[in-house]
Amino acid sequence: MAMVAGGMVQQQRQGPGPRPDGQLAEPCLRLVRSALQWGALAGALAWPVLAAGQNSADRRAGLETVENRVRPGMEGTGFQAGLLRVVPSVGVGVIATDDLYARREPRVADIGASLSPSLRVQSQWDRHALTLRGDGLFERYARHGAEGTDRYGAGIGGRIDIGHATQVNLDAAVDRRIEARGTTGDTLFGIKPIAYRQVSLGGSVEQGIGTTRLAFDLRFDRFHYFNRQDGAQTIVLAPRDYEALAGGGKVIHPVSAVVAITAALRLNTTRYPHENPAEATRRSHGYAVMAGLAFGRGRILEGDAALGYLHQHFASPAYPTIAGLAYDANLHWHVTPLTTVSLAANKTLQRSPIIDVAGIEQQQFGLGAAHELLRTLILRPSVSYTVNRFRGGARIDRYASADLSATWQAARHIEVEGALRHALGRTNAPVAKVREYDQNRATITLTYVF
Repeated sequence: MAMVAGGMVQQQRQGPGPRPDGQLAEPCLRLVRSALQWGALAGALAWPVLAAGQNSADRRAGLETVENRVRPGMEGTGFQAGLLRVVPSVGVGVIATDDLYARREPRVADIGASLSPSLRVQSQWDRHALTLRGDGLFERYARHGAEGTDRYGAGIGGRIDIGHATQVNLDAAVDRRIEARGTTGDTLFGIKPIAYRQVSLGGSVEQGIGTTRLAFDLRFDRFHYFNRQDGAQTIVLAPRDYEALAGGGKVIHPVSAVVAITAALRLNTTRYPHENPAEATRRSHGYAVMAGLAFGRGRILEGDAALGYLHQHFASPAYPTIAGLAYDANLHWHVTPLTTVSLAANKTLQRSPIIDVAGIEQQQFGLGAAHELLRTLILRPSVSYTVNRFRGGARIDRYASADLSATWQAARHIEVEGALRHALGRTNAPVAKVREYDQNRATITLTYVF
């Protein structure tokens, strides 16, 4: 019987599972494993960075960086449809891993393939803005077909300019997502990975008053988990369904040409709409107060850092109140127009996949870089470290990874990305020791951007 944390079945499955006895890909995977270990280590030592903070290009006027630089003649630009820019793309990739399940036992290797279509639509208006997106990621494996996953979604976002100093932003998205193997939410083994649908609705208003900027926002998120089959038994995951409503305000006041002070207040209320009425409810409400600095926009050193206090109270006395220090920092050092180094750190409260755990206090740290080795070749090494503390219990999970990726613009419409990743997971919970892992993974993806 499968172990389901947050579902209706609570017993752990320790059966033999799929056997790692396939021989077809083993010689190749041994070579990949060695290359991953040395490549990831070299990337971590040579270029420690958080690439995630740099992956979304902000092509604004100002300082030119490796990530926002426009490279005429090298990139697919899509096509024009009136005042809309439409950019479709499709990627095909190859995957190799030496630990498909992200577990010590059974440890199985496999190779696979991926397909990643995407569509972006961006308005080209003088005022206001509209963005549409649709994307997917479909993965299949050669010897373990049940591990194939489907991710896809669509979203819309818009900006309404009201006068010179006021903006209204709206967005909505629906996405099918997967609890990746080896993560805290991966609570099943022996059957397909857990899938869920996330619906997000949000809006914000930004108002300038002199040099001071005010921002108010409201966001709703709903997570719906799909049931899984363990043979003839249905594992009901509805108790993991989760809803959160959060909103707040932020003040940004410049004190010089390059530095501004910030203050923010956020409120939230959460609930599990299908939790068992016979068990203690995990409904909660809370707040976070933060103050900090934002500096250097468009400068060599830019970013923001804030420190504060978070407090989350649960409706049932069975779950203790979570309170304490909160922080959030994102820094970018544009060493040269060819190199950017990034640092990120934050502490947040995450929903729990386990029924008797109130929430997970998560601390994340990342260090990474983006370096333009050639005009057509960008390297992105990174390292990350995450600590998850299960509040209401003594369990602590730790995760670390070292990544080295490279993006090569092979031709005007053709992009090739290769990535090496070494990841590990550790826990102090004896019952979860079997879920510790050391995983190596390599991917090569060829993308055509129209």
